[in-house]
Amino acid sequence: MTEMETLPVLIAGAGPTGLTLACELARRSVRIRIIDKSPEYYHGSRAKGIQPRSLEIIMTWAWRKHSRKLE
Repeated sequence: MTEMETLPVLIAGAGPTGLTLACELARRSVRIRIIDKSPEYYHGSRAKGIQPRSLEIIMTWAWRKHSRKLE
């Protein structure tokens, strides 16, 4: 990507909520960039729980996958 190129969405934080948002936007073909304060990839879980809205979105992914099998 060049210096002058812009992206429509910048996600601050690569935790559960930020990554859920990134997945949903990518599924809709929206170009994104994720930034995080940690310089390295974290290999464990950073979540103490899943936020209700994130869970709703994850449940729609499962529903879509299941509904495609029924078609």
